[in-house]
This record gives sequence, structure tokens and C-alpha cells, in this order.
Amino acid sequence: MSKWIDKKLFDEFATQKSQEAETQPAGPRRTEIVWQTPERGTPDRPKMYEGRFLPDKKGNFYMKYCYHMFYSGERWNFLLCPKTWNFEKFCPWCAATSKLYMGNAEDKKAAADYKRKEKFVSNFFIVDDPRDAERNDDEKVGGSIKIYEFPGKVESKLKSEVTDTKHGLGPAIFDPSGEGFNFILKVKATKPKDGKTWPDYSDSVFARTPESLGSDREIQAIMDSRYDLAEYVGSMERPEEDIVNLLKAEMLWELIQSEWERAKGLEAAAPVEASDVFLDDDEPAEEPTEETTEEEADQTDADLLKELEDL
Repeated sequence: MSKWIDKKLFDEFATQKSQEAETQPAGPRRTEIVWQTPERGTPDRPKMYEGRFLPDKKGNFYMKYCYHMFYSGERWNFLLCPKTWNFEKFCPWCAATSKLYMGNAEDKKAAADYKRKEKFVSNFFIVDDPRDAERNDDEKVGGSIKIYEFPGKVESKLKSEVTDTKHGLGPAIFDPSGEGFNFILKVKATKPKDGKTWPDYSDSVFARTPESLGSDREIQAIMDSRYDLAEYVGSMERPEEDIVNLLKAEMLWELIQSEWERAKGLEAAAPVEASDVFLDDDEPAEEPTEETTEEEADQTDADLLKELEDL
């Protein structure tokens, strides 16, 4: 090292940069890659968005994940459910929910907060987001790919096109070329019930005519920017230590501790591979069928996104 460089200062600088690398997040923040929840219009006039669903680089067109989300300690808590990967996997929150449902009225109310919910995710090329009109140029999302997290009512639109071999559009709903079809997301508001309204996706449709997302070079750039869906969902997992601490804070640990330890022992002896990222829609639920409506889940998720910005 030459006389022009102070070795001591350089070593201190190198140590500082090393520590920064260890504490920096492994990837982009959620708010940078997830499409902001589409806003709803009125019961008579929907807000409209347009885009194209695209498969990820590994060929996953879209996938479902399960999660638990509840408000406690003055913040939202979000936990990816292990049943996302394999329905046979043990989930402490599903186990606690099942036990609470067998308790008194207060226990049943708590179970409703902890119960499992589901969401779908896909790569989504945004053709038009009307909110761009009020955004700065560096905040606009039109012409970019985002992760779109959507409820079951939107998924049913895709599933219908995929499974209807006679009239459905089939793979064309994921095709970026001139043979592909955009999805027209129309979000109305339901009529007020108990003073609340929810998003209504029932009018959403695929475009009637195909349209290319651009030239071959432009499409290649779009396809190169897709996100790995399984990797994205996996990034939501939290360390076991955090989960145990939260179970204890919610006073649920003693309720499921023996099941947890037994399940962990079985997994260690014969680990279950995370097989297909798609789940069977007919899988039985562990808890009773009392469910949060998709509208309520979607509404709550919008609040959750604000909480997750700093995670």
C-alpha cells in the first residue's frame, strides 16, 4: 500500500462496509416489487386497470400461498403458513386455531383472527394504472413488471380461461406476444353493509382482442425482469425463534408446544420436500369452515401493506 493511503483508516472503512453488507436486506423491499393494491371505485363506477399475466422464469404461471395475519401489539403480524409448500406440514397457527375453535365464545373469536387465509401471486406487466396520472415520473408503474397479489375472485377468472378447453383462452392469457390477451381489472365497491364496503372484482374480464406488449427486443427485456414466484413467497418466511416468541406473546405457546416439538422431531427424522407450489383447491381445512370473506381479507391486506413497508 502506498504512502498516499492511510492503512488504519482504510481498515476501519473496510470493516464498516463489511458490517453494512451483513445488515443489508437480501433483496429489494416489498414496496419496490409488489403492485400497490388496486383501489376500488363506487358500486356503479369501477376503477379500471390493465395488464398482462406472465409466467416466471421457471414456468410457474401463478401460485397460491397461505398465511396468517392478525393485529396485535399495535401492529400487524404476518406469518407465511407452512402449508403453502405442503399441506402435510405442521403449522402452529393452524393448530392453535383448531384448538381455539373448540373453546368458549372468546376462544372462537380469537380463532377467527388467527385462522388461515390464502392469496395468489403472479408476475403482472402493467399496461395501465390510472394512479400514474398523479405520480411523479420515477413513481409511475405503467410499462413495468410487478408482483400482483390477488384474491380468489380474480384467480377464478384465470382458472376459467385455463380449464375451459372449448371456449377458454388457455395459454394466451400468459403470452406476451401479439397472440396474448390483457386482463382488464375492474374494481367496484360493494353496496355498504354495516357501514363498510369491499372490493368487487366481478366485472373484470380479459380483453376481446389480442395485443403484443412490444417488439421482440422489448418483450425480451420484459421477460428478463420477471420475478421468481417461489423465491418471492419464500422471502416471507420468518425465523422459528420469531415465531415461538410471537406464539408466547399471544399466549398460544403452551397450547401447541407438544405438537410443535413432535412435528419438529418428525421433520428432522424424515424431512418433507417442498413439492409443487400449486395447492389442490379441494384440500380439507383443519379448522371449521367459518372463513374470513375475500373482501375482508383484501381490505385488511391493504392496511397490512402499509405496515410492511419498513420490514
